[in-house]
Amino acid sequence: MLLYPATVQSTYANLVQSHLNRPAFEFSGAPFTRERSGKTYWYVNQRVAPGAPPRQRYLGPDSDSLRARIEDWRASSSDQADFKANASRQVAQLRAAGLPTLDRQTGSILRALSASGVFRLGGTLVGTHAFRCYPAILGIDLMSQAADPGWLAQTEDLDIACFEKLSVAIEDVADPDVAETLKALGFSPRNALDPRKPTSWTLPDGSYSIDFLTPAFSDDVTPARLDSMGVWAQRLHYLNFLLRDPIPAVALYMEGLLVQIPSPERFAIHKLIVSQKRRPGAAKANKDLAQARALIHALAETRPQAVYDALSEAASEGPNWRAALDQALALSFSAPELRHDPRRDIISFEGRAFQGAHLCSISAEALEDHFSAKSWNSTDLLSAARRNRGRIEAIAQSIFRRRPGPETLIRSEDVEEHASE
Repeated sequence: MLLYPATVQSTYANLVQSHLNRPAFEFSGAPFTRERSGKTYWYVNQRVAPGAPPRQRYLGPDSDSLRARIEDWRASSSDQADFKANASRQVAQLRAAGLPTLDRQTGSILRALSASGVFRLGGTLVGTHAFRCYPAILGIDLMSQAADPGWLAQTEDLDIACFEKLSVAIEDVADPDVAETLKALGFSPRNALDPRKPTSWTLPDGSYSIDFLTPAFSDDVTPARLDSMGVWAQRLHYLNFLLRDPIPAVALYMEGLLVQIPSPERFAIHKLIVSQKRRPGAAKANKDLAQARALIHALAETRPQAVYDALSEAASEGPNWRAALDQALALSFSAPELRHDPRRDIISFEGRAFQGAHLCSISAEALEDHFSAKSWNSTDLLSAARRNRGRIEAIAQSIFRRRPGPETLIRSEDVEEHASE
């Protein structure tokens, strides 16, 4: 797993913070809060033209981080030219370091949507363009793990999702209107079952499409209106899990574009689930699993508890969720060869998961404590592992289901935990 140097990670963190410290637009007066359905939201007045009445603009839900950003906005005195020059230099450094960047077409589209307020109004960038932001956030080259790095991060679609109720509650709108922005970029509504409610927009030659999505909370999967953006969105199941607690990110284009994306652990677990809802062997299902695998392996090194918590939360959503996760996290064996590694005092064997080889192992201590290994020499350890192969494989499957990662290591305490289940 290739880590980016600490200097690269620091540059990206500084770039994100500089964008967060900069207001999305010039405002007058002090920001203020409003209550909506028991929740608190921040707003500010924006004067849009000389002599015109101010317009209330939505800043976001109340949180410690937003309150801190508001204080930074009040204290900041840097001008726009300085910000753009500094941010552009940082983006150039990150591009030179090999971090994924936006192509010109996607960059111009996202720039126009960001300027209209799509991400400020609760829109979240999902799909492969969100995945392309995670190497910078995690400090790990996710593409280097794939057999075909280009395929893993390649897309000609742009997916933007938003909660329908949030779009209604915030009482602010995109300016200019998102539909008008898309038309100005050359996009047209795609033919749908109900042409009056288009959820997709495409270029005339069909080379690029933009889809708007929103969570479905019932059997109703008809298009829903996102009032704040002025567009229709396709209702999808399982999307509510993905959109909870999004995080800020900067997509690398020009001086950078501040967007909102799902947390990497939620993205990974959501990909596991939706991969099982597609036709087996379909290209999109394979890509879902490949992206989930890359993120899970990276997170296992940096924040394993986050993956465990996200898996537990998803499993608590109901039997359909658990069934999809069980299928996606299946670990299979076909009489693998057992190998002794004296450097690590383990017996290793290979399984299959995420459509590829998966390394499993059991410690010498576990074999001695629970599987009657007479000693830690190679012959005794291999003999104990062979006699208990079925039970050891079942424990490995249980561990992988709860804590997936690049290797499944069975320790003595894991055997005890499995016995108590």
